[in-house]
Amino acid sequence: MENLEGSTDLKRTDNKVLSILMFIVVFVSMGQSVYWQSMPIIGREFGFSEIQINSLVSISAAMFIVFTPYWGRLSDQIGRKVVLIMGLSGYVLSTLLFCFFVSYGLIGYFSSINLLIILLIARMVNSALGAASRPATGAYVADITSDEDRSSGMGKFGAANNIGTIAGPILVGSLIGINLFSVDIQNFGLLTPLLIMSFIMVAAIIFAFLFLPSGNIKISKNIGVRPVLDKNLKFLLAIGVIVFTSFAMVQSVTAYYLQDKFLLTLNETAKSTAIALGSMAAMSIVSQLTIVQRFKGSPLRLIAWSIPLFILSALVISLSYDFTGVLVGMSLMGLGMGLATPGYTAAASLNADPNNQGAAVGMSMVAPGIGFALGPLLSGFLYQANLIFPFLFTIPLFLAAFFLIFQLEN
Repeated sequence: MENLEGSTDLKRTDNKVLSILMFIVVFVSMGQSVYWQSMPIIGREFGFSEIQINSLVSISAAMFIVFTPYWGRLSDQIGRKVVLIMGLSGYVLSTLLFCFFVSYGLIGYFSSINLLIILLIARMVNSALGAASRPATGAYVADITSDEDRSSGMGKFGAANNIGTIAGPILVGSLIGINLFSVDIQNFGLLTPLLIMSFIMVAAIIFAFLFLPSGNIKISKNIGVRPVLDKNLKFLLAIGVIVFTSFAMVQSVTAYYLQDKFLLTLNETAKSTAIALGSMAAMSIVSQLTIVQRFKGSPLRLIAWSIPLFILSALVISLSYDFTGVLVGMSLMGLGMGLATPGYTAAASLNADPNNQGAAVGMSMVAPGIGFALGPLLSGFLYQANLIFPFLFTIPLFLAAFFLIFQLEN
């Protein structure tokens, strides 16, 4: 896969714009993380089963798959900044819509099944609109980094994502259940993190508008065209689907696993989940700001290095008898994701030409979309059979990914 090895070009990395962009990426990732941590707690408050909650997450993630390539191509045509602000604004509006319906559910206005359908629609809207932020920011990074620095730039991009992943659970663990808005609805405090996140995202919109450069858009016949779905890209997408499906399986059952294994209350579950996922994200940041920043080889090698860490993580979590063991396992998974995510995104970017970076990143984001649609659905069924099945099921998946990487590099 020679075109993923990197080439010497005259473009120089714009570190100033990269720093501004990373600040915004933290908020984008934080917003999705808040949803991930709030959904199991809100769902169990309404008596939904793990399969129902995870199905809601999976179906809404399907909108991410559908719309991400579209937003990526659109960012090639009208500019990254415009599409990014559209995504941030869509997140705010759809989150407020989601909170509106949940509050009516809390007062018993909707039956259980009707509420589930309404929340599903609200989450689908959130995913469809919020999907604009990911390809816009990813393509921005590709625009302002040289080929040689692409893995490093995507490492910083991943680190910013993981800082948001840490901040999201901290926000949920600190504020969920606390009614800061004096609304006379029982358990309205479950929505506090989502509402606070909406205000934070408004600040991100203002920051992006004021400080992020628009850039010069050069329209050509290649702008917005889909990257060629050749053998390399097919293999790469398959690897991404496997990695992100496995990761989503673990992340989507973490709250249930901790609550059921250690018999925790809702507040204890929120705090323990925040610590577990926070440790995972922290270790991901460590690998992205150390190993990835010094790495100059093929991005595929980063993914290959992550596989043993993923497998060891699944074994440690499955065999753990206490919370410390779970933390160790989650930390190992964080180290793996810290290598795999920038490796995957950089490989996809280097597989495309400069005129369709938005389309390339949008296409590559299909894999996380499939992963976060398929993973929660699979883990819901596996979890109801046995608590550790979702973790053990990832091991053969990671072995399959390693085989595909070997085929792609040779």
